[in-house]
Amino acid sequence: MSRADDRFEIQDVLFRYARAVDRLDYDAVAACYFDDAVDVHGGYTGDAAGLVEDIRARHRTIDSSQHFISNVLVEFTGQDSADVESYCLCFLRQAPTEPGGEQDLAVIRCRYVDRFERRDGAWGIADRVVVFDESRVVRMVDGLAPDWVASRRDGTDPVYRWGHRSPA
Repeated sequence: MSRADDRFEIQDVLFRYARAVDRLDYDAVAACYFDDAVDVHGGYTGDAAGLVEDIRARHRTIDSSQHFISNVLVEFTGQDSADVESYCLCFLRQAPTEPGGEQDLAVIRCRYVDRFERRDGAWGIADRVVVFDESRVVRMVDGLAPDWVASRRDGTDPVYRWGHRSPA
C-alpha cells in the first residue's frame, strides 16, 4: 500500500465521520474512532462512546446538520501513525418552535487536530482536539419548497437508498 492510499483512507474516515454526524448514524460515528481514543470536542472530553452520547444529546433539537471538511494535511509520523489537521465548516440549524417559523442557524468554523493510527490494517482516529475559530448564530426562515427532496437525519435519507448501503 502506498502513502497516497493511506492519505485517501484517512480522508475517507474524515468524510465518513461528517456524514455519520449529519445523518445521526451513531454506529458510524463510533466506527471512525478507536475505542481508547480521546476526543476534546467543545464541552465534551472523553472516549468515542461518550462522544456519541454527547452528539445524541446536543443534536436532539437540530433538524439540519452539514459538516464540510477541507484542507486535509496529513503528516506521517511512522508507518502506522499520522498527525492530521483538517478544516471544518459546520451549519447546524435548530428546529423551529412552530412549523415554518424562524430558526437559529449556527455557523461554526473549526479545525480537527487528529492523531490517526492504523490498527489491524485500518486507519482510525486515535485522538482528536476540535479547535474552534468562530461560532455565530443567525436567525433564518427555511425557504425550501415542500416538493423538493429534503435531507433526513436518519436512515431514510436518500444516500441510504443506493441499495448496497444501509445505516450501521
